[in-house]
Amino acid sequence: MNALDTLSYTNRLRHLPPWQKLLFGAGSLLLALGSHPPVQLAIAGWLSFWTVHYAGVPAHLYRRVLLGIMAFLATSLPVLILNLADHLPADAVWGIPLANWQLYLSHRGLAQASEIFCRSLASTACLLFIAFTIPLIELSLLFARLGCPAILVELLLLAYRFIFLLTDTVQRLLLAQTARGGYRTRQLTLKSASLLIRGLLQRTVERYQQLTLGVRARGFNHQFRFWQPQLYRYSQRHMTEILAGWLGLLTGELLTRIYG
Repeated sequence: MNALDTLSYTNRLRHLPPWQKLLFGAGSLLLALGSHPPVQLAIAGWLSFWTVHYAGVPAHLYRRVLLGIMAFLATSLPVLILNLADHLPADAVWGIPLANWQLYLSHRGLAQASEIFCRSLASTACLLFIAFTIPLIELSLLFARLGCPAILVELLLLAYRFIFLLTDTVQRLLLAQTARGGYRTRQLTLKSASLLIRGLLQRTVERYQQLTLGVRARGFNHQFRFWQPQLYRYSQRHMTEILAGWLGLLTGELLTRIYG
């Protein structure tokens, strides 16, 4: 989370207006949700290229984040791929008997899993582009200008803040337990994990109370305000590339629907 937040302020696309980057990410996301797998894979590659090459996000970090998200998705794919029935259907690719049942893979299940995987990969690439290139404060201010209710914007900012509080608390507790040899054996590991969970809840509540007290002491009037010294420069070259890319993807989707 710290690396993501840092890169959102220091990436090479920082000078672009937030609305231009959000337009690119959100427009590509909508295109990914309504297109076929070949176009979705092209969107994933295109957005990844922008994130790594144009924005300057380290490739190893981007790959680790993307693979972590896709690994979480992969845990749900077996439910779509594997089927259980009392007989093998005609489109079964592979099957194994289990008592009076058949556990099998079907062409339909594989096709459905591949569609979901490609759509998720493209959508994740679009969202990662937004996350790595637009600071959350600027994103929330942009949402407010677009008419998003103020309560939702404030909840978004508070939730984002609490993620960092939670991460920092976990790191501090883990460091303290490790320094005391709390993970030397399996029994100590289980005991330390239970203490970590209990201590995490207590510390998080305490830091929440401190945050609430600090906000009230600064005269909070039910609206967060942020200073924006950053000057943005609209890039016609990037916008032309975005429009040309969308046109190419729409053409590819049209050809896929006609000939695919």
